[in-house]
Amino acid sequence: MSEKETHCSLNLLIAKAQQGRCCMRPFWDTDVKVVSRRVRQGSIVRVYRGLYAVKEYWERLDRHERLRHVIRSLGQWHEQWLFCGASAAVMHGLECSYRQLYPIHVAVDRCRRSKNQTNVRYHVLNDPDAVVVDGVHVTSVQRTLVDCAAMMPFRYALAPIDSALRQGRTTIESLLAYVDALPMLRDRERIRSVIAKGNGGSENGGESECRAVLDELGFPVHWIQVEFPCLNHHGHMP
Repeated sequence: MSEKETHCSLNLLIAKAQQGRCCMRPFWDTDVKVVSRRVRQGSIVRVYRGLYAVKEYWERLDRHERLRHVIRSLGQWHEQWLFCGASAAVMHGLECSYRQLYPIHVAVDRCRRSKNQTNVRYHVLNDPDAVVVDGVHVTSVQRTLVDCAAMMPFRYALAPIDSALRQGRTTIESLLAYVDALPMLRDRERIRSVIAKGNGGSENGGESECRAVLDELGFPVHWIQVEFPCLNHHGHMP
């Protein structure tokens, strides 16, 4: 009988992790040793420090869902963590560039400020406005968008904003009012200018990024997803 069939505790750990859409975290020495051996063999992959997944299962996930698996696992591991910025945007199901997925962003108060790590960046936020998504504590959609506008370059910040507008999760007016109501917010005017350029007409994050780049080059896009009628066939679109 193979090791895969006989190591019941690890098999249960794998099944529980996949059912909860999380990564597995081995605790017992025997599990740790078997996981290390399977990593060397290539059937299990290390996806984050202390977190693992079956390679075949992991490769079926897109990059956003992989990050959600990691964040769900970290949320169980560190119950006091509040995810913000791009990490919260992905948990909310908003568009976000692959270039912004790491490091993971965590909000803390001034009393618990921690030193940044390679894969985790801590941010002191006043009034973080927390909600729970998939059992994980994250900032609200509006607070998340404000933080994305503050933390990201403009070309990347526009995608989650457009996505939230497209999904009907917020409006430009309510976002700007939210920004105005936040006390002690740095770069308030710059954040307002980024949000004001949001447009729910963008179909995806790539289109949002393209629009932002054009705007930075001095060619602001005034019309999005414009339909051009086919002159040869009335009522048809090319």
